[in-house]
Amino acid sequence: MGLLDAPEAASHEVNAAAAYLAELHSEASRRAVRSRLNVIARWFGFPDAVSCPWGRLRYAHAVALVHEFSDKRGLSATSVNAYLSALKGVAETAWRLRQLDLKTYSEIKAVKQLRVHREPRGRALSLEESGKLLAAADEEERPSALRDQAVIALLLGCGLRRAEATTLRLEHLNMAEGSLRVLGKGNKERTVFLTPAVSARIHAWLAVRGPAPGWLFGRYTKGGRLILESPLDPASIGRIVAKALDESGIEHITTHDLRRTFATRLLSKNVDIVAVKNLMGHANVTTTAKYDRRTADALKDAANQLDL
Repeated sequence: MGLLDAPEAASHEVNAAAAYLAELHSEASRRAVRSRLNVIARWFGFPDAVSCPWGRLRYAHAVALVHEFSDKRGLSATSVNAYLSALKGVAETAWRLRQLDLKTYSEIKAVKQLRVHREPRGRALSLEESGKLLAAADEEERPSALRDQAVIALLLGCGLRRAEATTLRLEHLNMAEGSLRVLGKGNKERTVFLTPAVSARIHAWLAVRGPAPGWLFGRYTKGGRLILESPLDPASIGRIVAKALDESGIEHITTHDLRRTFATRLLSKNVDIVAVKNLMGHANVTTTAKYDRRTADALKDAANQLDL
């Protein structure tokens, strides 16, 4: 599907894909979207996203993309929608750069995503499982063990994303108030509150870490030296959780399931979903509702409380 039938783009124009990627706050998001845009650009006949003249996009291209990626390439509806979302994002940026007129951008934006129905992924840990997970971390005697215990406690007790745990600095922590400032998706800041169990593990970690300014969770060298100038990355957070899961014998759980557990437990205690949304840093309650992993028995018990 070529873009050559549309008018030539000026050679001096800012590339819409490059501008769109620069707007994304997360490196993980930039990497994923860049990959999708490169695939689309090659389908259009260009080497990569930054070589593609996105100002030539038209409604027909967006419709053809859905057909090509779903029917011919056999991608799942979720994957097709991800490619379409990337294309629409570039189209919006091209419009803002005045490379697309409003009518063309509106037509591209109106292309509907494929309908998707999937059983929700992941699950929530039971109280017994979360107890085993924390106990597995507690059993370690290496210098970094207290750090790992605090990390797991924050993910489980405050619902942090693993990427958010890597952005925490000592100055974000207010132990007297029992609160922590978190920088979430879209560079949005929120405050979470520490339960006594989380506070205890943070206190234990601070006794080892010390009062020096810098990252709350630093890296350890192979020799056991703590470096506060170098924060953990999301992959390191994942490895910390995976190690504790392996040692506890808990199966079929991911790092993100700790966040699902946080939401599920609050909702099961009838905490208002708007409050849960704010604690999790979601933009809307629809996203928060997707984190609810209460069992069918729990929902049945809730329904039985209704009086007619």
